This record gives sequence, structure tokens and C-alpha cells, in this order.
Amino acid sequence: MHPILWVHVFLKKTMKNSTFQISQTRVRLVFSIVLVSTFFIGCKKRGCLDPNATNYDSQAQVEDNSCTYADFQRAEMLENLCDNYIVPAYNNFNSQISNLKDITTAFSDERTVENFVAVRSQWREALLSWQDVSFIDFGPAEFIVLKNQVNLFPVDTSLIKSNIALGGYNLDYSSNNVAKGFQALDFLLNQPNLTDQEHVNYFVSNDDATAYIIDISTNLLANSQSVVDSWSTYRSNFKDNNSSNAAGSSVSNLVNGLCSYYETYIRKGKIGLPLGIFNGFSQQEMPELVECYFYGQSLPFAYRAVESMKKYINGQSYSNNNEGLGLDDYMDHVGASSGNNNLSVEINNQIDEILTNLLAINDPLSNEILTNKDEVTTCYSKLQELVPLMKVDMTSALGVLITYQDNDGD
Repeated sequence: MHPILWVHVFLKKTMKNSTFQISQTRVRLVFSIVLVSTFFIGCKKRGCLDPNATNYDSQAQVEDNSCTYADFQRAEMLENLCDNYIVPAYNNFNSQISNLKDITTAFSDERTVENFVAVRSQWREALLSWQDVSFIDFGPAEFIVLKNQVNLFPVDTSLIKSNIALGGYNLDYSSNNVAKGFQALDFLLNQPNLTDQEHVNYFVSNDDATAYIIDISTNLLANSQSVVDSWSTYRSNFKDNNSSNAAGSSVSNLVNGLCSYYETYIRKGKIGLPLGIFNGFSQQEMPELVECYFYGQSLPFAYRAVESMKKYINGQSYSNNNEGLGLDDYMDHVGASSGNNNLSVEINNQIDEILTNLLAINDPLSNEILTNKDEVTTCYSKLQELVPLMKVDMTSALGVLITYQDNDGD
């Protein structure tokens, strides 16, 4: 209520009270105080008090909600992510696959324990490099459904054996996605109860199996090279498609690809499914569904995927970790918050908690799920807590519509 109006109401009420008399002098004094206060309040300069606004007024004392803001430099962010993370990461992935193909060929020519160990070592390095690009699930990668061609698990070991025994397979067929890629190599290079020498003996006596691992590495290289080649032309469209965040825009594609891959293939695929979270009412553990089940080491790949995703969100360079504009800066620009923190801070803190919890559990993950389920469940809970921060809060703040579907009920 305006001060003068308040005094008027006050006096009107009090004058009706026969037991309360106010002198004219007192009335004049009250009015004088109110008028002076009103004058000083009215003299305070009004304007925008936010230093981040384009019309910030350092002389203003009262916020008048007139702040205006410059548009976020979407083009600069897209350019940074493209040139400093996406393309270099794909180039490294392709280089690692190329090395795998060469080393596998060398093993085929000379099947020794030394060469076999080199194949397995390079397989691991190539799979780690895949984690760096796995969540760039749009554009050229989406066009050929790269994730299903290179790292689908669990693999169909019966189909792998059948392909080797019968020949005549075509790894370009989608029906063979569960019999190729990194996880098919996991089965063939880490066969249960076989020593390195026994693995070598297996390949020495089985030319078809040797040919199969060469065909797998050749197929991997064809797919990685396809994506690298496509980005050489796609990058211009990616950078230029920056006028909005509407469906089909580069920001929308980037955010949707990131959120979709994280919740489906990292949170659910790497931990949730083998833990039994999605196994109906029983939630019976399914440890055989872990990534690299035969190798017995799943956690380095999960850790690398989450760690790399954090770099990507923060606009860090793939090669030297220098920071440019990223999704974190975009969230800060629009004032996105969660609780008492900036949303970008909350997301980064949650990712750090996930990484800490991944380090708190042990490989083989398939065994840990059975013997240390509470700790693995805690890790999954941390992974789950990141989903709404990204899929709901981040997308809402940036005005990005979720365009993919999931049936998890979460």
C-alpha cells in the first residue's frame, strides 16, 4: 500500500476511536515523514542491476526488470565443439581402429603369442577411444547407426561361431551387428580358460577364425572411416545450423544425441541392465550383460565414457583440455540453476560423484554385481541422478525439445 494511503487509512480508523485523539501537530508530523520518505524512495534511480545484461546501469539503485541480454554465441560454441573435440576425437578413433587392423593383419601373417598380445592390447586402446566419441550420437554417426555397428553387447556367441564355421557371412547386414565389432573381438580374444598360447593355437588351427577377426577389424575401419569422411562435409552444415535450438538444429541434435546415449547406453547399458534394474519385477541380476564380459574388465570403459562426456559438455579440447565455449557456458548464460547452484555446476558435481563411485567398485563387474550389489546399486543411483539434470533441467533451460523416445518409465 502507498505510504500516504496507509496514513489516511490509519487516521480514519484511529479518529473513530473516542479514546484516542491525535493532535493536528502530530498529524502534520506523520504526513511530513511519509512525504519525505516517499520523495527519497522516488528519487532512487531505477534500472537494470545485472552486470551480465547489455543495458546494465551501474548508477541504478532499484531493479526495474528492464534487463536485456545478448544472444549466446551458439555458432562459436558449435565451432569449438566441432573443431576442438568432435573431429579430433573421431580422427583418433579412426587412427586406433586403423592400428588395430594393421596389428590384426600382422598376427594373421605370423601367429605368435607376442603378436596376439599386441592385438588384444590394441583392441583395448581402440575400445577406449570409442568411449570418447560414443555419445556424439547424431549426424554421420546416426546416419549409419554407428553405435550398433561397433559396440553392441551382449554379443551372440552362437552366431559368431556359426559365421566362422559356415562362412558366407556379410558383416554389413544389420543381423550381424551382434556378431561383430569390439564385443565380438572380446569373445574371440578372451575365450574362457584359454591361455595366450592356447589362443594362438586356436587361431593357428582355425584359419576361418583368423579371417573373421580380420573381417571384424576391416568392418570397424570402414565404419570409422565413413564417419570421419562424412564430417569433412557435414561440419559446415553443423556450424551453420545455429539460428535456433529447434528440432533439427545443431544444438538440438547435439543435446538429444548426448542425452539419449547417456541414459540408454551408459547409465542403462553399462550398469543398469546387468544389475537387473530393468529386469521386470524380479530385478534379477544379469551379469553376463556387462560390457567386455569375457575380458573381465568393464569399468575402465564406463569411466572413460563418463569422463569424456564431461569434457564434451564443458567445451574442452580433445587434445589438450583447453576450455572453449561449451554447453556449460550456454547454461550459465541463460541463468540455468538447480537448487542454490548453477545447473552447470550441479551437472559437473554429479559427474564427479559418478566417477568417484565407479572407482569404488571393482572388476570383474559381472562378479561385483553379485558379491557387492549394494555398492553397484549406489553407483547406478548416481548415474540415474544425472538423467533429470540433463534431460529435463538442461533441455528446458536451453529450450531444446527431446525428440527421442525411451521406454524406461523414468
